[in-house]
Amino acid sequence: MNGFPNIILNFANACETTFPGSTVLHCPNIAQDIKYCQSQGKAVILSMGGASGAYGFSSDSQGAQFADTVWNMFFKGSSDQRPFDDAVLDGIDLDIEGGGGTGYVGFINQLRSHYASDPSRQYYIAAAPQCPYPDSYLGSTLNSAWFDMVFVQFYNNYCGLNAYPTWFNYADWDNWAKTSSINKNVKIYIGAPGSPSAASSGYVSGSTLSTIYSAVRSQYSSLGGIMTWDVSQARTSGLAGSIRAALDSGGSCSSNPGGGGTTTTTSSTTSITSSTTTTKPTSTVVYYTTTSTSSQPTTTSSPSTCPVNGAKCTGSQQGCNGQQFAICNGGSWWVSSCAPGTYCYLNGGMATCDWANGRPTNGCAISGSASISKRQNLVAVNRITKPNLRPKPTKAKSKTPTRIEFVVSELTNNQFTTVIKIQTDKDPFTGNWSISFTLPSGQKVESTSRGSVSTDGNTVTIKSDVSHESAKNMAAFFKISGTFTGDYVLPDTSTASFVTA
Repeated sequence: MNGFPNIILNFANACETTFPGSTVLHCPNIAQDIKYCQSQGKAVILSMGGASGAYGFSSDSQGAQFADTVWNMFFKGSSDQRPFDDAVLDGIDLDIEGGGGTGYVGFINQLRSHYASDPSRQYYIAAAPQCPYPDSYLGSTLNSAWFDMVFVQFYNNYCGLNAYPTWFNYADWDNWAKTSSINKNVKIYIGAPGSPSAASSGYVSGSTLSTIYSAVRSQYSSLGGIMTWDVSQARTSGLAGSIRAALDSGGSCSSNPGGGGTTTTTSSTTSITSSTTTTKPTSTVVYYTTTSTSSQPTTTSSPSTCPVNGAKCTGSQQGCNGQQFAICNGGSWWVSSCAPGTYCYLNGGMATCDWANGRPTNGCAISGSASISKRQNLVAVNRITKPNLRPKPTKAKSKTPTRIEFVVSELTNNQFTTVIKIQTDKDPFTGNWSISFTLPSGQKVESTSRGSVSTDGNTVTIKSDVSHESAKNMAAFFKISGTFTGDYVLPDTSTASFVTA
Protein backbone atom coordinates (compact mmCIF):
# COMPACT_ATOMS: atom_id res chain seq x y z
CA MET A 1 0.00 0.00 0.00
CA ASN A 2 1.29 3.47 -0.86
CA GLY A 3 -0.02 6.77 -2.14
CA PHE A 4 -0.92 7.77 1.40
CA PRO A 5 -2.54 9.80 2.78
CA ASN A 6 -4.64 8.34 -0.06
CA ILE A 7 -5.05 4.59 -0.57
CA ILE A 8 -3.26 2.87 -3.47
CA LEU A 9 -3.10 -0.92 -3.21
CA ASN A 10 -0.97 -3.29 -5.28
CA PHE A 11 -1.27 -7.07 -5.01
CA ALA A 12 0.11 -7.79 -8.49
CA ASN A 13 -2.22 -10.12 -10.42
CA ALA A 14 -3.72 -11.60 -7.23
CA CYS A 15 -6.35 -8.84 -7.14
CA GLU A 16 -7.29 -6.41 -9.91
CA THR A 17 -10.98 -5.68 -9.28
CA THR A 18 -12.19 -2.46 -7.64
CA PHE A 19 -15.26 -1.28 -5.76
CA PRO A 20 -17.87 0.24 -8.13
CA GLY A 21 -17.02 3.84 -8.96
CA SER A 22 -13.76 3.66 -7.00
CA THR A 23 -10.08 2.94 -7.54
CA VAL A 24 -9.84 0.99 -4.26
CA LEU A 25 -9.22 -2.72 -4.83
CA HIS A 26 -11.77 -5.24 -3.60
CA CYS A 27 -10.12 -8.61 -2.93
CA PRO A 28 -12.50 -11.26 -1.55
CA ASN A 29 -10.21 -14.13 -2.60
CA ILE A 30 -7.29 -12.65 -0.65
CA ALA A 31 -9.69 -12.17 2.27
CA GLN A 32 -10.34 -15.91 2.36
CA ASP A 33 -6.60 -16.61 2.13
CA ILE A 34 -5.98 -14.28 5.08
CA LYS A 35 -8.53 -16.13 7.19
CA TYR A 36 -7.04 -19.50 6.27
CA CYS A 37 -3.49 -18.43 7.15
CA GLN A 38 -4.69 -17.04 10.47
CA SER A 39 -6.48 -20.32 11.19
CA GLN A 40 -3.08 -22.00 10.79
CA GLY A 41 -1.51 -19.71 13.39
CA LYS A 42 0.06 -17.24 10.93
CA ALA A 43 -0.02 -13.48 11.40
CA VAL A 44 -0.82 -11.47 8.28
CA ILE A 45 0.36 -7.86 8.11
CA LEU A 46 0.05 -5.19 5.43
CA SER A 47 3.15 -3.44 4.10
CA MET A 48 3.08 0.34 3.66
CA GLY A 49 5.46 2.26 1.41
CA GLY A 50 7.94 0.43 -0.79
CA ALA A 51 10.75 1.30 -3.16
CA SER A 52 8.51 2.97 -5.76
CA GLY A 53 5.50 5.25 -5.74
CA ALA A 54 4.83 8.59 -4.08
CA TYR A 55 3.70 8.64 -0.45
CA GLY A 56 4.23 10.41 2.87
CA PHE A 57 2.70 12.68 5.49
CA SER A 58 3.00 16.41 6.10
CA SER A 59 2.50 16.16 9.88
CA ASP A 60 1.84 13.80 12.80
CA SER A 61 -1.77 14.94 12.69
CA GLN A 62 -2.13 13.76 9.10
CA GLY A 63 -0.45 10.49 10.03
CA ALA A 64 -2.91 9.99 12.90
CA GLN A 65 -5.87 10.65 10.61
CA PHE A 66 -4.57 8.06 8.18
CA ALA A 67 -4.29 5.56 11.05
CA ASP A 68 -8.05 5.98 11.56
CA THR A 69 -8.59 5.19 7.88
CA VAL A 70 -6.36 2.11 8.03
CA TRP A 71 -8.09 0.83 11.18
CA ASN A 72 -11.50 1.20 9.55
CA MET A 73 -10.54 -0.40 6.23
CA PHE A 74 -8.29 -3.26 7.36
CA PHE A 75 -8.83 -3.94 11.06
CA LYS A 76 -11.81 -3.86 13.46
CA GLY A 77 -13.23 -0.53 12.33
CA SER A 78 -16.01 -0.01 9.81
CA SER A 79 -15.97 1.35 6.26
CA ASP A 80 -18.08 1.11 3.12
CA GLN A 81 -14.95 -0.05 1.30
CA ARG A 82 -13.04 -2.81 3.05
CA PRO A 83 -10.64 -4.43 0.55
CA PHE A 84 -10.64 -7.70 2.51
CA ASP A 85 -14.31 -7.56 3.57
CA ASP A 86 -14.66 -8.88 7.14
CA ALA A 87 -11.11 -10.28 7.33
CA VAL A 88 -9.06 -8.50 10.00
CA LEU A 89 -5.32 -8.04 9.59
CA ASP A 90 -2.79 -8.62 12.38
CA GLY A 91 -0.62 -5.57 11.87
CA ILE A 92 1.18 -3.01 9.71
CA ASP A 93 4.74 -3.03 8.37
CA LEU A 94 6.41 0.29 7.48
CA ASP A 95 8.70 -0.14 4.46
CA ILE A 96 9.49 3.54 4.06
CA GLU A 97 12.01 4.20 1.28
CA GLY A 98 10.99 7.68 0.20
CA GLY A 99 8.93 10.75 1.04
CA GLY A 100 10.67 11.71 4.27
CA GLY A 101 10.08 10.60 7.86
CA THR A 102 7.34 13.02 8.97
CA GLY A 103 4.08 11.75 10.46
CA TYR A 104 4.90 8.12 11.22
CA VAL A 105 5.12 8.57 14.99
CA GLY A 106 1.62 10.07 14.96
CA PHE A 107 0.43 7.24 12.71
CA ILE A 108 1.82 4.52 14.98
CA ASN A 109 0.60 6.06 18.22
CA GLN A 110 -2.93 6.50 16.87
CA LEU A 111 -3.02 2.98 15.40
CA ARG A 112 -1.83 1.51 18.71
CA SER A 113 -4.64 3.36 20.48
CA HIS A 114 -7.04 1.52 18.17
CA TYR A 115 -5.22 -1.74 18.86
CA ALA A 116 -5.81 -1.19 22.59
CA SER A 117 -9.57 -0.98 21.99
CA ASP A 118 -9.58 -4.66 20.96
CA PRO A 119 -7.85 -6.75 23.64
CA SER A 120 -9.21 -9.95 22.08
CA ARG A 121 -6.23 -10.32 19.77
CA GLN A 122 -2.56 -9.42 19.37
CA TYR A 123 -1.75 -6.67 16.86
CA TYR A 124 1.71 -5.73 15.59
CA ILE A 125 3.74 -2.74 14.40
CA ALA A 126 6.70 -3.66 12.21
CA ALA A 127 9.28 -1.82 10.12
CA ALA A 128 11.63 -2.80 7.28
CA PRO A 129 14.58 -0.38 7.35
CA GLN A 130 17.62 -0.80 5.15
CA CYS A 131 20.73 -2.03 6.95
CA PRO A 132 22.79 1.21 7.16
CA TYR A 133 22.25 2.52 10.67
CA PRO A 134 20.45 4.77 11.40
CA ASP A 135 17.91 4.37 8.62
CA SER A 136 17.58 7.54 6.54
CA TYR A 137 13.79 7.65 6.61
CA LEU A 138 12.74 5.80 9.78
CA GLY A 139 15.70 6.55 12.05
CA SER A 140 13.91 9.02 14.33
CA THR A 141 10.62 7.09 14.20
CA LEU A 142 12.35 3.90 15.33
CA ASN A 143 13.60 5.77 18.40
CA SER A 144 10.29 7.49 19.15
CA ALA A 145 7.53 4.94 18.58
CA TRP A 146 6.74 1.37 19.59
CA PHE A 147 7.78 -1.47 17.29
CA ASP A 148 7.23 -5.17 17.88
CA MET A 149 9.59 -6.37 15.16
CA VAL A 150 12.05 -4.90 12.68
CA PHE A 151 12.83 -6.64 9.38
CA VAL A 152 16.26 -5.22 8.47
CA GLN A 153 16.98 -5.35 4.73
CA PHE A 154 20.50 -6.79 4.66
CA TYR A 155 20.78 -6.32 0.90
CA ASN A 156 21.29 -3.58 -1.72
CA ASN A 157 23.85 -1.95 0.59
CA TYR A 158 27.46 -2.36 1.73
CA CYS A 159 26.29 -3.94 5.03
CA GLY A 160 24.39 -6.79 3.35
CA LEU A 161 24.65 -10.53 3.89
CA ASN A 162 27.20 -10.75 1.09
CA ALA A 163 29.52 -8.55 3.22
CA TYR A 164 29.49 -10.96 6.19
CA PRO A 165 31.40 -10.87 8.49
CA THR A 166 33.43 -7.75 7.74
CA TRP A 167 30.76 -5.11 7.07
CA PHE A 168 27.62 -7.02 8.06
CA ASN A 169 26.22 -4.82 10.84
CA TYR A 170 23.63 -6.78 12.83
CA ALA A 171 25.49 -5.55 15.93
CA ASP A 172 24.25 -2.01 15.25
CA TRP A 173 20.64 -3.13 15.21
CA ASP A 174 21.06 -5.28 18.31
CA ASN A 175 22.51 -2.26 20.09
CA TRP A 176 19.55 -0.14 18.94
CA ALA A 177 17.10 -2.76 20.21
CA LYS A 178 18.68 -2.82 23.66
CA THR A 179 19.52 0.85 24.14
CA SER A 180 17.35 3.10 21.94
CA SER A 181 14.15 1.22 21.14
CA ILE A 182 11.11 2.08 23.27
CA ASN A 183 10.23 -1.63 23.26
CA LYS A 184 13.29 -3.30 24.77
CA ASN A 185 11.86 -6.68 23.71
CA VAL A 186 11.68 -5.73 20.03
CA LYS A 187 12.84 -8.53 17.74
CA ILE A 188 15.25 -8.03 14.85
CA TYR A 189 14.86 -10.19 11.74
CA ILE A 190 17.60 -10.86 9.19
CA GLY A 191 16.18 -9.71 5.85
CA ALA A 192 17.49 -11.80 2.93
CA PRO A 193 16.84 -11.70 -0.84
CA GLY A 194 14.85 -14.71 -1.98
CA SER A 195 16.99 -15.24 -5.08
CA PRO A 196 19.86 -13.57 -6.97
CA SER A 197 17.30 -11.57 -8.99
CA ALA A 198 15.38 -10.38 -5.92
CA ALA A 199 17.94 -7.68 -5.08
CA SER A 200 20.87 -5.87 -6.66
CA SER A 201 23.24 -7.31 -4.05
CA GLY A 202 23.08 -9.29 -0.83
CA TYR A 203 21.90 -12.71 -1.98
CA VAL A 204 23.70 -15.63 -0.33
CA SER A 205 23.13 -19.38 -0.59
CA GLY A 206 21.00 -21.28 1.88
CA SER A 207 24.04 -22.79 3.58
CA THR A 208 25.71 -19.38 3.96
CA LEU A 209 22.51 -17.83 5.32
CA SER A 210 22.21 -20.69 7.80
CA THR A 211 25.80 -20.09 8.96
CA ILE A 212 25.15 -16.37 9.43
CA TYR A 213 21.86 -17.04 11.24
CA SER A 214 23.53 -19.48 13.63
CA ALA A 215 26.34 -17.03 14.37
CA VAL A 216 23.93 -14.16 15.03
CA ARG A 217 21.70 -16.35 17.19
CA SER A 218 24.67 -17.40 19.33
CA GLN A 219 25.61 -13.76 20.02
CA TYR A 220 22.46 -11.65 20.09
CA SER A 221 19.29 -12.21 22.10
CA SER A 222 17.40 -9.68 19.93
CA LEU A 223 17.19 -12.09 16.99
CA GLY A 224 13.63 -12.87 15.94
CA GLY A 225 14.20 -14.93 12.80
CA ILE A 226 14.61 -14.47 9.04
CA MET A 227 12.62 -12.34 6.61
CA THR A 228 12.86 -12.90 2.86
CA TRP A 229 11.97 -10.71 -0.12
CA ASP A 230 10.11 -12.19 -1.61
CA VAL A 231 8.68 -15.56 -0.70
CA SER A 232 7.71 -16.52 -4.28
CA GLN A 233 11.32 -16.15 -5.42
CA ALA A 234 12.57 -17.87 -2.27
CA ARG A 235 10.37 -20.88 -3.04
CA THR A 236 11.55 -21.01 -6.65
CA SER A 237 15.24 -20.72 -5.74
CA GLY A 238 14.99 -23.25 -2.89
CA LEU A 239 16.06 -20.70 -0.28
CA ALA A 240 12.71 -20.99 1.50
CA GLY A 241 13.43 -24.64 2.33
CA SER A 242 16.87 -23.74 3.63
CA ILE A 243 15.39 -21.02 5.83
CA ARG A 244 12.81 -23.42 7.21
CA ALA A 245 15.55 -25.95 8.03
CA ALA A 246 17.71 -23.28 9.70
CA LEU A 247 14.83 -22.09 11.86
CA ASP A 248 13.79 -25.64 12.76
CA SER A 249 17.30 -26.56 13.85
CA GLY A 250 17.94 -23.31 15.69
CA GLY A 251 15.38 -23.62 18.46
CA SER A 252 13.94 -20.61 20.27
CA CYS A 253 15.44 -17.15 19.77
CA SER A 254 14.05 -15.87 23.07
CA SER A 255 16.83 -17.37 25.14
CA ASN A 256 20.35 -16.03 25.45
CA PRO A 257 22.60 -18.80 24.20
CA GLY A 258 25.64 -16.66 23.55
CA GLY A 259 25.91 -14.56 26.66
CA GLY A 260 25.17 -11.36 24.72
CA GLY A 261 22.79 -10.10 27.38
CA THR A 262 19.93 -11.23 29.59
CA THR A 263 16.35 -10.20 28.92
CA THR A 264 13.23 -10.39 31.05
CA THR A 265 9.86 -10.21 29.31
CA THR A 266 7.40 -9.09 31.94
CA SER A 267 6.37 -5.72 30.52
CA SER A 268 7.16 -3.00 28.00
CA THR A 269 9.57 -1.44 30.52
CA THR A 270 11.81 -4.49 30.57
CA SER A 271 15.35 -3.80 31.71
CA ILE A 272 18.21 -5.06 29.60
CA THR A 273 21.56 -5.95 31.10
CA SER A 274 24.37 -6.73 28.69
CA SER A 275 27.55 -8.34 29.85
CA THR A 276 30.88 -6.62 29.17
CA THR A 277 33.46 -8.87 27.59
CA THR A 278 37.25 -8.64 27.49
CA THR A 279 37.43 -10.55 24.22
CA LYS A 280 38.62 -8.30 21.43
CA PRO A 281 36.95 -8.43 18.02
CA THR A 282 38.91 -10.24 15.37
CA SER A 283 37.72 -8.12 12.44
CA THR A 284 36.91 -4.51 11.70
CA VAL A 285 33.33 -3.59 10.82
CA VAL A 286 32.02 -0.38 9.36
CA TYR A 287 29.89 0.42 12.39
CA TYR A 288 31.44 -0.95 15.56
CA THR A 289 29.40 -1.21 18.78
CA THR A 290 30.03 -2.73 22.18
CA THR A 291 27.61 -4.91 24.13
CA SER A 292 27.76 -2.72 27.23
CA THR A 293 24.64 -0.66 27.99
CA SER A 294 25.91 1.23 31.03
CA SER A 295 25.42 4.99 30.98
CA GLN A 296 28.11 7.31 29.66
CA PRO A 297 30.44 8.76 32.33
CA THR A 298 30.08 12.38 33.32
CA THR A 299 33.83 12.93 33.55
CA THR A 300 36.21 11.85 30.84
CA SER A 301 39.61 12.49 29.43
CA SER A 302 40.28 15.92 27.95
CA PRO A 303 38.65 16.18 24.50
CA SER A 304 41.97 17.33 23.07
CA THR A 305 43.57 14.01 24.08
CA CYS A 306 43.36 11.33 21.43
CA PRO A 307 42.53 7.79 22.60
CA VAL A 308 45.74 5.74 22.66
CA ASN A 309 45.84 1.95 22.60
CA GLY A 310 46.35 0.68 26.18
CA ALA A 311 45.85 4.08 27.85
CA LYS A 312 43.30 4.45 30.64
CA CYS A 313 39.62 5.16 29.93
CA THR A 314 36.37 5.06 31.88
CA GLY A 315 33.25 2.92 31.70
CA SER A 316 31.89 2.39 28.20
CA GLN A 317 33.58 5.33 26.50
CA GLN A 318 34.20 5.27 22.77
CA GLY A 319 36.46 7.54 20.76
CA CYS A 320 37.77 8.55 17.34
CA ASN A 321 41.18 9.50 15.98
CA GLY A 322 41.15 10.07 12.23
CA GLN A 323 40.78 6.65 10.59
CA GLN A 324 40.89 4.81 13.92
CA PHE A 325 38.07 3.99 16.32
CA ALA A 326 38.57 3.31 20.03
CA ILE A 327 36.59 1.23 22.53
CA CYS A 328 37.06 1.37 26.31
CA ASN A 329 37.52 -2.28 27.25
CA GLY A 330 38.17 -3.14 30.90
CA GLY A 331 39.45 0.35 31.72
CA SER A 332 41.89 0.57 28.79
CA TRP A 333 41.53 1.89 25.26
CA TRP A 334 41.45 -0.69 22.48
CA VAL A 335 42.20 1.10 19.19
CA SER A 336 41.68 -0.34 15.71
CA SER A 337 41.41 0.93 12.14
CA CYS A 338 38.29 1.73 10.14
CA ALA A 339 37.70 0.10 6.77
CA PRO A 340 39.82 1.61 3.95
CA GLY A 341 38.54 5.00 2.81
CA THR A 342 36.38 5.60 5.90
CA TYR A 343 36.89 7.78 8.97
CA CYS A 344 35.71 7.63 12.56
CA TYR A 345 32.91 9.90 13.82
CA LEU A 346 30.91 9.94 17.05
CA ASN A 347 27.22 9.22 16.58
CA GLY A 348 25.34 9.66 19.83
CA GLY A 349 28.39 8.58 21.83
CA MET A 350 29.06 5.63 19.53
CA ALA A 351 32.26 5.40 17.47
CA THR A 352 31.16 4.97 13.87
CA CYS A 353 33.27 4.50 10.75
CA ASP A 354 31.80 6.27 7.73
CA TRP A 355 32.79 8.05 4.52
CA ALA A 356 33.79 11.66 5.10
CA ASN A 357 31.27 13.20 2.68
CA GLY A 358 32.68 16.68 3.29
CA ARG A 359 33.30 16.36 7.02
CA PRO A 360 36.72 16.80 8.74
CA THR A 361 39.03 13.78 8.49
CA ASN A 362 41.47 14.63 11.28
CA GLY A 363 41.27 15.40 14.99
CA CYS A 364 39.97 13.42 17.97
CA ALA A 365 36.72 12.85 19.83
CA ILE A 366 35.80 10.98 23.02
CA SER A 367 32.24 10.17 24.11
CA GLY A 368 31.04 12.02 27.18
CA SER A 369 33.32 15.01 26.53
CA ALA A 370 31.91 18.50 26.90
CA SER A 371 33.28 19.47 23.49
CA ILE A 372 34.73 17.88 20.41
CA SER A 373 38.09 18.85 18.95
CA LYS A 374 38.21 19.17 15.15
CA ARG A 375 35.51 16.58 14.74
CA GLN A 376 31.86 16.62 13.69
CA ASN A 377 29.13 14.17 14.56
CA LEU A 378 27.30 12.25 11.87
CA VAL A 379 24.67 14.22 10.02
CA ALA A 380 21.48 12.90 8.46
CA VAL A 381 21.79 14.90 5.23
CA ASN A 382 23.53 13.29 2.24
CA ARG A 383 24.50 10.10 4.06
CA ILE A 384 26.79 8.28 1.71
CA THR A 385 24.78 5.04 1.80
CA LYS A 386 21.31 6.51 1.36
CA PRO A 387 21.09 9.87 -0.41
CA ASN A 388 17.75 11.57 -0.72
CA LEU A 389 15.64 10.51 -3.68
CA ARG A 390 15.24 13.21 -6.31
CA PRO A 391 12.49 13.12 -8.98
CA LYS A 392 14.04 13.13 -12.46
CA PRO A 393 11.59 13.68 -15.35
CA THR A 394 12.42 12.10 -18.69
CA LYS A 395 12.07 13.81 -22.07
CA ALA A 396 8.75 15.49 -22.69
CA LYS A 397 7.67 12.86 -25.24
CA SER A 398 7.79 10.22 -22.53
CA LYS A 399 6.53 12.28 -19.59
CA THR A 400 7.41 9.49 -17.18
CA PRO A 401 8.38 10.83 -13.73
CA THR A 402 11.17 8.76 -12.21
CA ARG A 403 13.28 8.63 -9.09
CA ILE A 404 16.99 7.97 -9.27
CA GLU A 405 19.11 6.72 -6.39
CA PHE A 406 22.77 5.77 -5.96
CA VAL A 407 23.63 3.26 -3.21
CA VAL A 408 27.06 1.95 -2.23
CA SER A 409 27.33 -1.82 -2.60
CA GLU A 410 31.03 -2.62 -2.07
CA LEU A 411 34.28 -0.73 -1.47
CA THR A 412 37.51 -2.74 -1.58
CA ASN A 413 41.06 -1.55 -2.23
CA ASN A 414 39.97 1.63 -4.01
CA GLN A 415 37.50 -0.27 -6.15
CA PHE A 416 33.79 0.48 -5.88
CA THR A 417 30.53 -1.12 -6.85
CA THR A 418 27.50 1.16 -6.69
CA VAL A 419 23.86 0.24 -7.29
CA ILE A 420 21.77 2.55 -9.47
CA LYS A 421 18.02 2.42 -8.88
CA ILE A 422 15.63 3.95 -11.41
CA GLN A 423 11.96 3.77 -10.45
CA THR A 424 8.74 5.28 -11.76
CA ASP A 425 6.06 6.71 -9.52
CA LYS A 426 3.17 5.65 -11.74
CA ASP A 427 3.63 5.02 -15.48
CA PRO A 428 6.01 2.43 -16.98
CA PHE A 429 8.90 3.35 -19.26
CA THR A 430 10.07 1.56 -22.41
CA GLY A 431 13.05 -0.74 -22.73
CA ASN A 432 14.91 1.90 -24.77
CA TRP A 433 16.39 4.17 -22.09
CA SER A 434 19.59 5.82 -20.95
CA ILE A 435 20.84 7.54 -17.82
CA SER A 436 23.62 10.14 -17.63
CA PHE A 437 25.22 11.64 -14.53
CA THR A 438 28.37 13.43 -13.38
CA LEU A 439 31.00 11.26 -11.74
CA PRO A 440 32.77 12.75 -8.68
CA SER A 441 36.44 13.67 -9.06
CA GLY A 442 38.92 10.80 -8.85
CA GLN A 443 36.44 8.13 -10.00
CA LYS A 444 36.30 6.02 -13.14
CA VAL A 445 33.50 3.68 -14.21
CA GLU A 446 34.78 0.53 -15.91
CA SER A 447 31.71 -1.68 -16.27
CA THR A 448 27.95 -1.95 -15.84
CA SER A 449 25.79 -5.00 -15.14
CA ARG A 450 23.05 -3.72 -17.48
CA GLY A 451 23.43 -2.24 -20.95
CA SER A 452 26.61 -0.46 -22.02
CA VAL A 453 28.67 2.35 -20.50
CA SER A 454 30.39 5.32 -22.12
CA THR A 455 32.18 8.35 -20.67
CA ASP A 456 32.83 11.91 -21.81
CA GLY A 457 35.09 13.58 -19.26
CA ASN A 458 33.30 13.23 -15.91
CA THR A 459 29.95 12.48 -17.58
CA VAL A 460 28.92 8.81 -17.55
CA THR A 461 26.12 7.41 -19.71
CA ILE A 462 24.53 3.99 -19.28
CA LYS A 463 22.44 2.91 -22.28
CA SER A 464 20.06 -0.04 -22.18
CA ASP A 465 20.32 -3.06 -24.47
CA VAL A 466 16.80 -3.05 -25.92
CA SER A 467 17.05 -6.73 -26.90
CA HIS A 468 17.38 -7.66 -23.22
CA GLU A 469 14.77 -5.25 -21.84
CA SER A 470 11.04 -5.61 -21.31
CA ALA A 471 8.72 -3.44 -23.39
CA LYS A 472 7.36 -1.84 -20.21
CA ASN A 473 9.32 -1.32 -16.99
CA MET A 474 8.49 0.12 -13.58
CA ALA A 475 12.11 0.00 -12.39
CA ALA A 476 15.67 -0.69 -13.47
CA PHE A 477 18.24 -1.81 -10.89
CA PHE A 478 21.84 -2.43 -11.89
CA LYS A 479 25.44 -2.03 -10.77
CA ILE A 480 28.35 0.04 -11.97
CA SER A 481 31.93 -0.80 -10.98
CA GLY A 482 35.17 1.11 -11.17
CA THR A 483 38.02 2.71 -9.27
CA PHE A 484 38.39 5.78 -7.03
CA THR A 485 41.08 7.75 -5.24
CA GLY A 486 40.78 9.51 -1.88
CA ASP A 487 37.38 9.40 -0.17
CA TYR A 488 34.53 7.70 -1.97
CA VAL A 489 31.61 10.02 -2.69
CA LEU A 490 28.36 8.99 -4.38
CA PRO A 491 27.27 10.78 -7.57
CA ASP A 492 24.88 13.65 -6.91
CA THR A 493 21.33 12.77 -8.00
CA SER A 494 20.82 16.37 -9.10
CA THR A 495 23.26 15.77 -12.00
CA ALA A 496 21.36 12.71 -13.27
CA SER A 497 19.24 12.71 -16.43
CA PHE A 498 17.02 9.78 -17.42
CA VAL A 499 15.80 9.56 -21.02
CA THR A 500 13.45 7.08 -22.71
CA ALA A 501 12.41 6.73 -26.33
